[in-house]
Amino acid sequence: MSKWVKGLLYLVIFGSSLQACSPKFKDQPDCGFQKNVYGERVSWKDRIPIQLQVHSSFPAEYLPALESAIKTWEDSVGKKMFRITATNVGGAAEPRQDGTNLVYWLGTWENEKATEQARTTVYYVGNEIREADIRVNAKNHKYYLYDPPTDTHLHLESLLLHELGHMLGLAHRADAGTVMATTLGGRTVRNKVSAKDQESLICEY
Repeated sequence: MSKWVKGLLYLVIFGSSLQACSPKFKDQPDCGFQKNVYGERVSWKDRIPIQLQVHSSFPAEYLPALESAIKTWEDSVGKKMFRITATNVGGAAEPRQDGTNLVYWLGTWENEKATEQARTTVYYVGNEIREADIRVNAKNHKYYLYDPPTDTHLHLESLLLHELGHMLGLAHRADAGTVMATTLGGRTVRNKVSAKDQESLICEY
């Protein structure tokens, strides 16, 4: 089975002197979230809804899958979690730390990571996410919205639901039925948030 890819986390540290004077932190239950070195859940805190833009590389006909995935997360927690502020955004088709949250559709991918279907990169300071980018691997995989042409095509909404979970700060889970499971097979539809997924979001947001 193909693998989801875990969101990469980059911790910005402001220097050893600042660390030495830092207060004691109490380890929190993870609630399904990534945690920083102090044992705190990493999330957007009160900086929601997340301002999201869609790069021009992302096919316009696939926007309904992204919008539906966003609505699924929002319905599960009962509040606005994302706001798409722009589509067809130009610029380099390569995610970078630039203060903008973008969704990319990439026709280039590292050969040694061809099994990855997508990758979400999260940048945070302390326990607060400052930026996140989603890239979809369009070089090595094919996707569908409704009816899969072949057994290897992947359900795009299910994939984006998972990656948006990483953007929110969620980690992979081994629980059956969760949208944060580490694998997604061809023709597999996993576009319903489980009770565990819902509990995770409510715990933090």
